[in-house]
Amino acid sequence: MTRTIGGVSLVDQLPYAPWTERGSVVDGEFRWRLGVRPLDLRDWIEMGPDAEGPDGWIAQKARLLDDHRPTVFQVLDDIEPECREIGDELVEHLKHRWPEPFVDVSLDANLHPLEAASRLVPEDLVVMAERDDRLVFGGGSVCFPNRWDLRSKLGLTLAEVHEPVAQLNDQLEPAVDRFLDRLTPERPFWRLGWGIIDVADGYTPADGTGADRPADPSVGELFVRVERETLRRFPETNCVLFTIRTYIAPIATVLADADSAVALADAVAAMSPGIVEYKALVGHVRPLVDLTHGA
Repeated sequence: MTRTIGGVSLVDQLPYAPWTERGSVVDGEFRWRLGVRPLDLRDWIEMGPDAEGPDGWIAQKARLLDDHRPTVFQVLDDIEPECREIGDELVEHLKHRWPEPFVDVSLDANLHPLEAASRLVPEDLVVMAERDDRLVFGGGSVCFPNRWDLRSKLGLTLAEVHEPVAQLNDQLEPAVDRFLDRLTPERPFWRLGWGIIDVADGYTPADGTGADRPADPSVGELFVRVERETLRRFPETNCVLFTIRTYIAPIATVLADADSAVALADAVAAMSPGIVEYKALVGHVRPLVDLTHGA
């Protein structure tokens, strides 16, 4: 089931609960997790009720690409071959996975192939491309950024992209590098990320063009955001595509399950001050812990 708040399609129940997964808290400390698992390519793209209709993610993406293009779409000048390979593969996937609505689907020849591909699916798309023996951020259609700036990422390595994220490179950079070195077209993967946000909107860019943030929301007025990422290397250009499927639900839907609520609060309580600040949770940690632990 879905609901609409402020023209945004939310889910009543999140399909994943990554804060409950093993390794989220180690010896009382929150840990960033790579947490990759093999991907069945049949499940590469995730549709669903929140993706469809006038307030669904796909329709929202079309509006954002039209109204905020410099914020949500950026590519290197020479990235079109990689994006064409990705777009062609995505079209074939849609035709075979959902033949009824997508039987005649094709990329819009009037658009950059990455934008044309992005307009077909609810996922954001990020392309990492080989340049000067480095894998760099070659382009993205990121309509649902969680307070980050797409324009500043072009040409950066993944470690450089992650530099603003408190403690992430310290904990994960070697593991990420090893994983990408071993990633092959025959073995795609997926992983999960999550956060707590104060607006019912996937579009929260760093440039302030998103929805106004409430001045002092209570814990019960917050929302939980889950991102399902897939990671896939493509054989012709050797690029790597990240897809990012965003789900948002009112935090009350998580707090309604006692075990999940406690796991969420414990994960937040275990975050360092730097991670709390990065995740914009300053002022919410103690109320969330008190609420779930009966204080």
